[in-house]
Amino acid sequence: MSDFELETIAEVLDHQTEAFGTETFVACDDRSLSYQELRERSLRLAGGLARLGLQPGDRVAILSENSLEFIVSFFACARLGLVQVPLNVFLRGEFLRYQLEDSGSVAAIVDALGLEAIQALEPTIQLAHVIVAGEFAGGDGEGLSFGRVEESDPPTDLPALRSSDTAAIVYTSGTTGMPKGCVIPHGMFTQVYPIHQGAGYIVPGDRLLTPSPMFHMGFLAGMLATSLCSGASIWCTRKFSASTFLQTAREIRATVIYAVGSVGMLILAQAPSPEDRKPSNLRVALLTPMPAQSQLDFEKRFGVPVVAENYGQSECIVIGIGGIDQPRQRGSAGQPASFVDVAIVDEHDHPVTRGEVGEIVVRPRQSDMMFKGYWNDPEATLEAWRNLWHHTGDLARQSADGTLWIIDRKKDSIRRRGENVSSIELEGAIGRHPEVQAVAVHAVASEWGDDEIKACIVARNELDPAEMFAFFKRELPYFAVPRYVELMEALPVNAVGRVRKQTLRERGLTSETWDFEALGMTVSRDERRGRGFSDPALTE
Repeated sequence: MSDFELETIAEVLDHQTEAFGTETFVACDDRSLSYQELRERSLRLAGGLARLGLQPGDRVAILSENSLEFIVSFFACARLGLVQVPLNVFLRGEFLRYQLEDSGSVAAIVDALGLEAIQALEPTIQLAHVIVAGEFAGGDGEGLSFGRVEESDPPTDLPALRSSDTAAIVYTSGTTGMPKGCVIPHGMFTQVYPIHQGAGYIVPGDRLLTPSPMFHMGFLAGMLATSLCSGASIWCTRKFSASTFLQTAREIRATVIYAVGSVGMLILAQAPSPEDRKPSNLRVALLTPMPAQSQLDFEKRFGVPVVAENYGQSECIVIGIGGIDQPRQRGSAGQPASFVDVAIVDEHDHPVTRGEVGEIVVRPRQSDMMFKGYWNDPEATLEAWRNLWHHTGDLARQSADGTLWIIDRKKDSIRRRGENVSSIELEGAIGRHPEVQAVAVHAVASEWGDDEIKACIVARNELDPAEMFAFFKRELPYFAVPRYVELMEALPVNAVGRVRKQTLRERGLTSETWDFEALGMTVSRDERRGRGFSDPALTE
């Protein structure tokens, strides 16, 4: 794409359709769409959404596994000025209710299991429209059929949108508070690609393979939008299989694989095979974060260069980045991206000396490259942006050459199965069990590079492990289900009654700790959303 500025990702699609037309742009498993087909389908869906009475600025939740319908919905909403709210497909119960209600979504585009999750909420959520893509869409009041809505004529009066207008609200889990909705401008989808191109991540003509969930900003901005802007194509999977992923890459002639580092770790954990060094078109594996030694092991075994020097958040999709053909320091978060200022500060927001540990703060050098604030939460926005810097909550040091090295996250944050988990939200959900008097959760190191979760519980009466695990499976997203539980007589608190999480972390796993995995209690793939579900995210 040329360097002139396009305001929205829908405009980019129009531009690239003129250039590439019938060439395949996006595929999901065995289905694909050309640039032209995606443009036409998203225009028809936009017409259908307009006929339903949806207006620019209305929030539309998307609760669907990886699919072409998700992609069509993304571009239709962007074209019509609707604010899309991509939701984690594993949300259920109060986790799901909170994000639907907090966003003020007036409509939802869902798959069959997304519809079930919404219908299971008690009391019910009031949505003006539920549009269902799936095998039983549109039957007996179960929601409007996605296909029928999409059959509409393209809209005749499209809004004039700017890059500063709101395109999406993406929820990110807080460290001690409830999830916050990051207000994302259109510019975050149209202006990231030069950074990835310059680093050699995605370049014109690439074919990218990813298992990443479509509801993540890493996918929407870092992979989908960047591929479109770069004139590349993107292949998505609904189900990740560590044993067949590289075979799939060879079959589709992928040049890039892009995923979280845990995907690479699971591939490495497979038994060695003569297939490992089969020739392929792969020029790079983008796997962030991934330990330096594991990167080297991956390269030696599969013959594919690994790059993992990349760091960002939903609030700012690229903060640090390391180029493929540039000097690299494995294990780092790369150099600050060119469109942001980055500093490391102490608790008083004073810059620390190079090499000392502090919090990463960031601010943009150009407009519409970062989030606009937290939805309906001006206090959190002001706190995060104090002293005119966005505070990431991540601790790091910066070496003499400017390289960023992540040291730790906020102490109460938990990242499990590639998802951030809000401690307070999880504690609130567990606390609804009638026999739980008090609960505190914290992270425990995992062999896969992210976290396991431990719940420390004060119970009113004796608890049964099987009953407690059944409660977790019923009420919690699978990625938030604690692996470990310890029953305690009391939680350690400070002078003002706050739980001393550091004491619990130092206590770690004890002989009295239940390990549900060791007890043979796990959440199977089909149970992660419901019957017959093929998990689009990270699976073992």
